[in-house]
Amino acid sequence: MVADNCPFERAIQTVNFNCSQARKTYIGEKEGVACTNLNARQECRKLVATLKKNARFALRLGSTNSVLTHGQEMKLKCGGLQGLQQCLPEQPAPNDIFEIISRAQASFESIEQLPYTNIMQAVADYRLRRT
Repeated sequence: MVADNCPFERAIQTVNFNCSQARKTYIGEKEGVACTNLNARQECRKLVATLKKNARFALRLGSTNSVLTHGQEMKLKCGGLQGLQQCLPEQPAPNDIFEIISRAQASFESIEQLPYTNIMQAVADYRLRRT
């Protein structure tokens, strides 16, 4: 079993999403999320990188090498997952990140062929919860 930081750790910590491949970890009082599936983790990292590349306008980034603020990261990941869910032919899609990405790859053949125009609308529209 391989365990490493989940690329969607913060999205999972919002409780809006979960992942069947993730396990919570605790170091002192800090809660983390580790991925137990190396192949799934690589696909998630690829999706995050492609989302970031396509979200320059939606997130008002100067370049894809820009460091994201917490708010930008949440918009990118949570908004990106919500947008991806909305693009899936079978509704409603589960909030399981592994299942969302697996269904998306089955429907669109690869991460590069996802409908990023539609997904970016969800990224732009995503609002952080105010406490």
